[in-house]
Amino acid sequence: LFGLPVSEPFFDDDGVSTQVFQNAVLEDLGFDGVRLRDIGQVLIEQAGLAGDPAFKPAPPAGGTTFLVDADDGLRLRGGPAADAAVVMVLPNNAEFIAVIETAGTAASDWIPGYADGFAGWVSATFLTQPPPLPQLDPALWDPAIWQGAALSETNVRAEPSTTSRTVEELEFGDPLTVRQWVAGEEVFEGANLWAQLGERRYVYARNVGRNAPVLPIAPPPDAPTWGKWIDIHLTQQLMTVYDGITPLRTVVITTGMAGWETPPGLFYILHRVANETMTNDAIGAENFYRLEDVLFTQYFTDRGHALHFAWWRTPETIGRPGSHGCINMLLEDARYLWDWAEIGTAILIRR
Repeated sequence: LFGLPVSEPFFDDDGVSTQVFQNAVLEDLGFDGVRLRDIGQVLIEQAGLAGDPAFKPAPPAGGTTFLVDADDGLRLRGGPAADAAVVMVLPNNAEFIAVIETAGTAASDWIPGYADGFAGWVSATFLTQPPPLPQLDPALWDPAIWQGAALSETNVRAEPSTTSRTVEELEFGDPLTVRQWVAGEEVFEGANLWAQLGERRYVYARNVGRNAPVLPIAPPPDAPTWGKWIDIHLTQQLMTVYDGITPLRTVVITTGMAGWETPPGLFYILHRVANETMTNDAIGAENFYRLEDVLFTQYFTDRGHALHFAWWRTPETIGRPGSHGCINMLLEDARYLWDWAEIGTAILIRR
């Protein structure tokens, strides 16, 4: 609906908290709610820039991701030339989402694309394409623990804080296991989740990704054995849809973060809302939020817990805790579950 997020929340020139997505911009107006505005494609067309690859809408899959490889930063410019105006300076190891249809042209040393909500051109010399996150061998998979890998170079800290001393430096793809998810420094607004790897060993949760298999996990003895039911494994961040004892579909999800853990137990879908608006007041959260267009919402408690599409999640950010207790899904998975489930469908949530 809104597309993938292309920036972290930031304050614009008017002091309004803003976050940019591929197809829209959300503005946090405090007690007046969240306002949705177009991302500016109409203005681009009016300015005659629609033919410029740097101003094309991002592809649905997010384009091709590169990492900046420049110790002093990389200048995002308004055109494919070293004397073009500087839009912003991208820090080393920052992500750049590239549109590469121009390869082989006179400007092929310059690549158009996006970073942090801005469009422009960068020198291809200072880009490197990250390898895919190495996947865990199923033979080494332990469903009793969360297994993943570092998404980039990152520090392991003695406490869940960026001011704590560094005890180890991880490289991209280094394997890791999470003992538990804990609340720590709020590095970004509303994002205070850290992964505890061991005694006095913590990594900021946004720097780790799940790389374990996406496979059904044997249900417990007290699981349903007939009819439609849903198995949610909190440790593995997996959901499997069952017809009796037959697994139909297994997907990666995001469940409640530290302090907002998704409750374990046996539940049933109570009511369904095709297009929901969610607010912090509904669950008693302190940080204000108002999320509109939360599609395919299926509530299973009277405290606001639901299965739903989370347009703010991506394939890279799903698979680790991070919600206020709901079960977050990607679009196709949420749509599938909406079409398949019904009021009264059982949901078994376990660790």
